[in-house]
Amino acid sequence: MADQGREEIPPKLTERDRATWAEVVVDVRVAEVDHPFHYRIPAFLQTKLRVGHRVYVPFGPRQRVEGFVVGLTSDAPDVVRPRDIIELVEEEPAFTEAEVAVAEWMAERYLCLRVQALQCFLPPGSSRRRRRPVQERTVQGVSLAIPPDEARRIADGLEKRAPRQAEVLRRLLHADGPIPAAQMAVSAGYGPLRALEGKGYLRYETVRRLRLPGVQNMPGTAAERPVLTPDQQRAVDAVVAALDKRSFTSILLHGVTGSGKTEVYLQAIGEAIQRGRQAIVLVPEISLTPQTVDRFRKRFGDKVAVLHSALGSGERYDEWQRIRSGEVDVVIGARSAIFAPAGRLGLIIIDEEHEASYKQEEAPRYHAREVAEQRLRMQSLGGVLLLGSATPSLETYHMVRSKRIDYVVLPERIGGRSLPATEIVDMREELLAGNRTMFSRSLTAALHEALARREQAILLLNRRGYASFLLCRECGAVPRCHACEVSLTYHQQPLRLCCHYCGYETSVLTACPQCKGPYLRPFGAGTQRVELEVSKAFPAARVLRMDRDTTARKGAHYDILRRFAAGEADILIGTQMIAKGHDFPGVTVVGVLNADIALHFPDFRAAERTFQLLAQVAGRAGRGDTAGRVFLQTYSPDHYAIRAAAAHDYVGFASQELEYRQQTSYPPYAELARILVWGEDQHKVASTAKQAAKGCMSVLNSPEQLVGPSAAPLEKLKGKHRWHLLIKGDTDTVRKGAEAGLQAVAQRDAEVAVAVDIGAVSLL
Repeated sequence: MADQGREEIPPKLTERDRATWAEVVVDVRVAEVDHPFHYRIPAFLQTKLRVGHRVYVPFGPRQRVEGFVVGLTSDAPDVVRPRDIIELVEEEPAFTEAEVAVAEWMAERYLCLRVQALQCFLPPGSSRRRRRPVQERTVQGVSLAIPPDEARRIADGLEKRAPRQAEVLRRLLHADGPIPAAQMAVSAGYGPLRALEGKGYLRYETVRRLRLPGVQNMPGTAAERPVLTPDQQRAVDAVVAALDKRSFTSILLHGVTGSGKTEVYLQAIGEAIQRGRQAIVLVPEISLTPQTVDRFRKRFGDKVAVLHSALGSGERYDEWQRIRSGEVDVVIGARSAIFAPAGRLGLIIIDEEHEASYKQEEAPRYHAREVAEQRLRMQSLGGVLLLGSATPSLETYHMVRSKRIDYVVLPERIGGRSLPATEIVDMREELLAGNRTMFSRSLTAALHEALARREQAILLLNRRGYASFLLCRECGAVPRCHACEVSLTYHQQPLRLCCHYCGYETSVLTACPQCKGPYLRPFGAGTQRVELEVSKAFPAARVLRMDRDTTARKGAHYDILRRFAAGEADILIGTQMIAKGHDFPGVTVVGVLNADIALHFPDFRAAERTFQLLAQVAGRAGRGDTAGRVFLQTYSPDHYAIRAAAAHDYVGFASQELEYRQQTSYPPYAELARILVWGEDQHKVASTAKQAAKGCMSVLNSPEQLVGPSAAPLEKLKGKHRWHLLIKGDTDTVRKGAEAGLQAVAQRDAEVAVAVDIGAVSLL
């Protein structure tokens, strides 16, 4: 397939056809061979081979290994036994030179293998390591074999004596390309096709059959382009000015919930398209994709592609190829969509940029925001990185305060609507008043009023299942996962105990495994129990639940959101996936049933994440014509994160939290790396972690730059014991410390694994 949409990067060599050697990174996942090897370019590839090609090469005793061409040179290297490239894997390069440069940056930044970074840019399902790589699907299509004017004249002549043949010719006249023969035969039959082929009027050819994601075909009428508010117009103007500079620019769009950030995205993308550029839009949750794609397709039609893990491998592969060929202008997807092969890339939008889901937790442990910046910086035409959020990450906000990125604010909601009135409910007082239900008296009253007015409500509890755990009321034992050493969550639909970390399931126990007593009782609450309690307290209410249990089926996200948006339910219950990005004008009441759920996690970001979640879910209320009300139920009513969220005071929260971070030398005032050690033998894991710490200290300037080693908060996961250590300091020091720690355990026991996470987000 030709790369019509790919930006051509000028070759490093001025006389390309004189290059006789290729620098190839082989697909062998061993650190000792993680560097380019020189291979001779055979004569039949002299004029074809380019940087970015996938090739087959001999390597060591192996006769055929896949590799990636990362450089070309005419200088003869010092090679004892030169070997030739065998052949190309594909006719066209898999990467541009700019993408190869980004992969090199990733390998250095995240201390991962080059081949791991390069693999990120490959089409989904195309790796030769797969047992059955995804293939392009083709069908027989028909197209005109004669000029249009002649086809029009012939169709007029066939109108009376062969109307179905005339119909086929007219459909082909109005088609943009070949039409699948089976599709044409549905209305016309195969007889007219054979007759027209026999007369030489049409021809058969092999055409690509796209496996379009179901979300592509969502119903909806074209929406009018609204008039922007002055604040929105200033935001769009800032993006346009940056686009026209033709260099890299980063902008934070800080808009309160309901301020119209999405319309800014849409019009900014329209401006980029007018300049011949493409855009990538990242969203943090798959659940946000249907609603986002719907709005974008109403504006840009079929020039929108979708990429996320909920699609089938064939769907993702075909979308990737559409992007690569330049058929689309807009790519929407989750984290990995940042690697989409948009060759005319000019704008990257990261919506809800503060979300932790933009950080990859497996090698290569990249952050989509950092990769986005490098993609645009490596391009010859630059581009704009637009970061949008109502609650920006403190790292991004600190860059604004340091004048390192531009800043645009949307301080008010569209249409002059006010932010919802928010009440902090002290659940300790509810207990003293004799209320032992999970709903405070004020929230219960508000729900009754909303239901009476036929308005909608959202209830958030960021924990799925029925109860957090079972507890023996005689001896205090709690059934735990043997592989993870965490309590098993009690589910009622279907009835089971489940580990949310490794997926282990077992039947519900009838007797305590420790004392054999019969008094096992569920404690804590999850979304399943909320659904049951809502049905009891509000029997007339129509209820939907949205969590990982109810959205496991393909298309379930979209179905639940569609039904709620259509008014088919009164109350939506869910985890954090319902807290952000959704626009439901009918919602007037939002209740957070346990605002403390993440507040006391052993993580320095706990307060920030609590504030962000509460502020985001509060923003779902009052987006229509009726004012909204929010109820934050908590046992920590005086905590500054909860008070700031209730007051919609981001700046106040950020100022206090940044002061704490500066005092403790945590991001954004320091780089942070985590070295994680895991294995089945607890003593070997601990010993390896201590050895890594000694290696780190050999290059660090102060003991305060190292935290640990110690058992990780989740000390055992999936049968593996886990220890970790944290390195803090400037970027160069942290990198050197991490490298020294890895080097110190390079000869470790094979049963122990070690990984380093630069810019760590998750510390559990």
